[in-house]
Amino acid sequence: MIGMSYREFYAKMFPYRHILGLWQYSSCKELLNVVVDGLCITGWMYSPSLNTHVDGPMQFKPWFRIRLRKRKSATVEYMDNYYSLSYRRHMQIQKDRFSIQWIKRDHQKDSPTRLRGERVLVLSQVAREVYDDTYLRVYFPPRHPDDLIRPGLFSVRYNPAGLMIAMLSFHGKYARVTKITGLLIGMLKIHLMRRIQLRDGEIFRNFNELSRVVLEIDEQVIWEQQQQQQQQQQQQQEDGTEESEGHGWQSPAQPSVGESGAAAAEEQPVPFVLPVGVHSRDQNYPRTCRMCFYGEDFGTLDSFLNPKRFPGVFILFDENRFGFIRLDPKSFILYSRVQNTFQNVEAPSPQAFLEMLSNILFGSP
Repeated sequence: MIGMSYREFYAKMFPYRHILGLWQYSSCKELLNVVVDGLCITGWMYSPSLNTHVDGPMQFKPWFRIRLRKRKSATVEYMDNYYSLSYRRHMQIQKDRFSIQWIKRDHQKDSPTRLRGERVLVLSQVAREVYDDTYLRVYFPPRHPDDLIRPGLFSVRYNPAGLMIAMLSFHGKYARVTKITGLLIGMLKIHLMRRIQLRDGEIFRNFNELSRVVLEIDEQVIWEQQQQQQQQQQQQQEDGTEESEGHGWQSPAQPSVGESGAAAAEEQPVPFVLPVGVHSRDQNYPRTCRMCFYGEDFGTLDSFLNPKRFPGVFILFDENRFGFIRLDPKSFILYSRVQNTFQNVEAPSPQAFLEMLSNILFGSP
């Protein structure tokens, strides 16, 4: 119908094969989904409204489009009417990132105005500014039968501005919830070997008792970390080696230790109520839960190299929802699984997934 063979169409699409999938818009920390849309490749930007509930589907708006049907070179068209048309030579695509150079043109129409009582014509001016947008690849976490629940993306309301997206992944003795969208950079670290007994839900009825239990575990964790660091430094001095670079949280992905998805499913739910004085932005939280673990909230507004640390409680409600109570300030955050389906999101290897998390937390190398 358009006078183009399948061979011509796929030849035109081939240079863009690595752009399909999920990406993080690095400058604004937004989520972009790039898919084949008929005879175009369309980038859809995650755009939640203020009234969107955490259990609702993700909302996207068209961000850019690559038209492939024309016989001339494929073009990249920005769809917000804020940037002008940009051509393929301004797009650089790699497997783990891509960038687009946009040219903004600010057109001011000729308009009459008055000067000293006389009508004069203000000539139009065209201002051109060049912008480079960079996007980082987002992979889904590797799965293992012993994971506490299925890893993946979860919606969360961190502030009144709207919903944000976080990623749950499992790393041996720990689980991590990494913030993907939003200006706040950070993650939750869940200690799967430090389970807190629910006592038929009584632990939540007294915040002082809950705080006492968490702080006791917190002191033990800090002491063990200090002992481990001293042992590592001593071992390095004996071996004559320098301290290795990198971040200790990047342990290879492996089966969760001590708990499994089957064990979580078999746990009988107990009543859950927010402790008195704990603030929540979402009051539609589950009234029963299955498991509870000690956790740490690491967050910052600028760089994750020196994050602030807040101890708290990770609460598993069911397969699709969990929450976190932070002791200071007294707050509760509900996470709900994203129900949207995505393509081209499988990590080629566990190491590739860990490198992606590092890029999101510590910045693109």
